[in-house]
Amino acid sequence: MRKKTKRGVSYLILCFWAVSLFYFYSPSAQAQDHIYSQYYKVPEAINPAFSGISENGRIGAAFRSQWSGFENAYRTYSLGYNQYFRRINSGFGLLAMVDNQGDGILTQSKVSAFYSYRIHINSKTFIQSGIEIGGVQSRLDWSKLVFGNQIDPILGPIGQGQAGGDGQRTSEDSKTYLDIGFGLLFSSPSFFAGFGLKHLNNANVGFLDNPGPSGARYPVLYSLLIGTDFQVFSNDQNRLKPNLLFAGQKDLYQLNVGLHYTFGQWSSGLYYRHNSSFSDAVQVHFGFNFENFSFGYSFDFTLSKLADHTKGAHEFTLLLQIDNNGNRRNVNYSDCLNLFRH
Repeated sequence: MRKKTKRGVSYLILCFWAVSLFYFYSPSAQAQDHIYSQYYKVPEAINPAFSGISENGRIGAAFRSQWSGFENAYRTYSLGYNQYFRRINSGFGLLAMVDNQGDGILTQSKVSAFYSYRIHINSKTFIQSGIEIGGVQSRLDWSKLVFGNQIDPILGPIGQGQAGGDGQRTSEDSKTYLDIGFGLLFSSPSFFAGFGLKHLNNANVGFLDNPGPSGARYPVLYSLLIGTDFQVFSNDQNRLKPNLLFAGQKDLYQLNVGLHYTFGQWSSGLYYRHNSSFSDAVQVHFGFNFENFSFGYSFDFTLSKLADHTKGAHEFTLLLQIDNNGNRRNVNYSDCLNLFRH
């Protein structure tokens, strides 16, 4: 009877989150999110349900420098921790992220807390739901901006930092707001699929008094992440891990298709990214695992007409697994989420 009651409560939690999801969702919004090339190293940044997929404590750090052909064009940093607790079928996590755009023109700092709950279909298959509640501060340096009415056809820029026309700037140079996300994850020995929604509360992120008829609301980011993991040759340490990420935000979308190959302590990957209506980049990934520590590096080769100017993107990741429960028996994972744990 206790088992049935537990399962009933589990499904009730999932249903409550699903209803909340549709309550918060509003289709009117605009903007675009940052997505790491090594999204499998920071999966909770896309889908909160990926928080707590490992029973070891998992510390992860990531740094991305995009468009290195321009000085400090886009830089993104993140540091997080998450862990799953079998006794309560729950995962918890924290993630701090800083996104610096245009050499400090716009800086976004975010701290998120995650909670996930797991329902076991059998010993090797489960469904996990997750929720994210984050606090965001966006800071705009008006002194670095040049508006249309400050450009002389002959002399060029003649002023900076003051909007003109219909969009008058406010006295604000920073905004703080709440950010809510939700996700689902299905995992089995041979296949996984995750669906995530972020920015469900459509926060107002604008800095202008008159942002236009559609406002300046943060649009919902929706994502679908699927993949598998299978052995090649006769050695179980040689494995292929194909996966696909589709992410959309208002009228924009991004498709990442890739193949990861692990051989012992080493791994490599080749990915292709397509943005909306054009080929964006080919990515080369490399990784190394040593005991509970792993290092990753990726480089984006730009395929669009911007290739001669952007000089691609560099990305570095570090992960550390911490066995902070000596009484817990060793976990023999029988799913295909290894790529996201190491």
